[in-house]
Amino acid sequence: MESNIGAIVIGGIIAGIFVSMNAIIMGYSGILWFLVSILYSPLASFYLLASLPNKNLDKRRKKEMLLLQKQLAQRRYAAQDSSSDISRQTISDDPTIRS
Repeated sequence: MESNIGAIVIGGIIAGIFVSMNAIIMGYSGILWFLVSILYSPLASFYLLASLPNKNLDKRRKKEMLLLQKQLAQRRYAAQDSSSDISRQTISDDPTIRS
């Protein structure tokens, strides 16, 4: 990620130079357009990087979805199993809740 940030800064400076040269040719203030492009290009680059698909995030989401499906299947199986040793306890059976 650090190399991406360095490339974005260098790209912003290069873009700023070209924009300021073009602004001077067109009769505008080159320094102003250089500063605007220096500020705008990293923001645009970060926006583009954020919009790219993240493969690691997709992999993690798929793993979490599979884990949730397994847990749900286990709960369904446990609910159908009638030979459970532990009986279900209601709130009224709990001696700490009685008043």
